[in-house]
This record gives sequence, structure tokens and C-alpha cells, in this order.
Amino acid sequence: MFGRARSRGLLSALGMILLSLIAVFLPAGAQQQIGHALRESLLKPFVEVHVAITQVRSRARDYDILRAQMDSATGFMANHRTLAEENRQLRSILSLGDRPEVTYIPAAITRQTATGSASVFRVGVGSQQGVPPFSAVVTDGGLLGQVQQVYSGYALAFDWSHPGFRASAMTTDGFNHGIVETEQGQFREQDRLVIRGVHFLSELDPGTEILTSGRGGTFPRGVRIGWVAGVAETRAGWSKSYYVTPAVYPGAVTYAVVAVTTPVPATDTSVAGTPVDSATAGSP
Repeated sequence: MFGRARSRGLLSALGMILLSLIAVFLPAGAQQQIGHALRESLLKPFVEVHVAITQVRSRARDYDILRAQMDSATGFMANHRTLAEENRQLRSILSLGDRPEVTYIPAAITRQTATGSASVFRVGVGSQQGVPPFSAVVTDGGLLGQVQQVYSGYALAFDWSHPGFRASAMTTDGFNHGIVETEQGQFREQDRLVIRGVHFLSELDPGTEILTSGRGGTFPRGVRIGWVAGVAETRAGWSKSYYVTPAVYPGAVTYAVVAVTTPVPATDTSVAGTPVDSATAGSP
């Protein structure tokens, strides 16, 4: 009895090996059909189990990432809990106005597929959610782009690779300022960010972080744009331009937030009856 069962097992194994050898020499189309038939019949339970295990692992990995981000945010808030109050007191002493409030609205990002719209993407929120035109679109890595057209339930925006992209920028110390724009390449993969108008005597080392300065009110202050990659152009005695490595690559983004800035109403900037120069009253 045991020998008979062993013989059957051996014959089954030899049969599977023979079928495998035959399948190897079949045309590609026939191999695909056989593979599809096996996945939908004998291997279907195993495939479903594998998919389920992969999803569980992915969710566990996402949980670890979110947990680490939450822990970092908690530590940051604990260390800077009194920063807002200190800032308010200093502004009161210096007779500076309040900084504009920024509200972040989460949204799904969908890329456009039409020809000629490679730099355009769809934002899953619109006027119903309070999104106005020209709002900044931001990810956890940094600045993605800017809203252009707003509709009831969605909006259209362009990313930093669009020819019309402009952002006032500065270094983290606030000493160097300029305008970040896109330098078009022959192919889309060759598009680069450039910060122009940096003072001629300034030296920005590679790796220097570039942030939005908040000037003009289009983008909130302090959003990461990228890092200096090297000198792009020098105008003798006038200014320098630097290439900037972007902090966000548009094609990889599927989720972002829209930064909606609420203007601060005008207030009396006089102190003890002494007027303050309007050029110094406002956000630094």
C-alpha cells in the first residue's frame, strides 16, 4: 500500500516536470494563456493569500511610517509649545501686525493625461471646501505647485515644472532672497529649478535649503522648495543664479494639502500715540 502511494507520487512529480519542460518551449502567447488559466484555477487561492499578506505588510509599514511621523511631530510641538506666545509678545513689543493664518485642506492629487498638460494636475477639493485660486499645494516634503482654476468640487493646478511657476524664496537664515522659477530643458526630465536674483556677494553652498519667503502673499512663509545644487549663472557685480534640487518630484505625489491663507484685518499700528511707519508694520 505504501509502495503504491509512493509510485503514484513519483509519477505525478515526473508528470509535472514533463509538463513544465513542454511549457518552456511553447510560444509566449500559449505560455501566457496557460499561466492565466492556472492563476484563475489551481493557483487562485495561493495568489489571493499572497495578495492579502502583501497588503498586510504594506499597511504595517505605513503604520510604522505614520507612527514615526507622529512621534516627530509630537516632539516638535513639545519643544516649541511656547514659541507662539513668545512670538506674539515680541510682535506686540515691536508693534508688528499678526501673521496671516494658514489653513491646510487635505486633497487627493490626480495627474492629467491629455497631451500638453504634463505640468497640470487635478486637486480633489474646490470652492465648496473653501479653496481660492492661487493657493499653494504642499506635501510633507515641500512645495508642489499652485492652484489656478477652482470649480465646485475640484481645482486644477500646475506644479513647479510649469513655465509660469514663480515663487519668492529665501535661505533658512533669511539673509538671502530671490525668485525661484523653472528653467525648461529640451525634455521634461531636463526641467530644473533656478533661484535668480541672489546678491552677487552672497555665496550659497551646495545643500543650502531654500524656503518660500512669503513675500507677495501667494505662498506661506517657510515651505521647503529644495536645496542649492550649484551655480547656474553670474552677472558680474549684480546677481547670481543657482540651480535648486526640488524637494518634491510631481510625478510621485498622490496626496497633498492646499494651504489657504486668511488675510489679517488692518489694525491700528500706533503705540502710545506715536505712529509707526507703515513700511515696518506687518509680517517680517
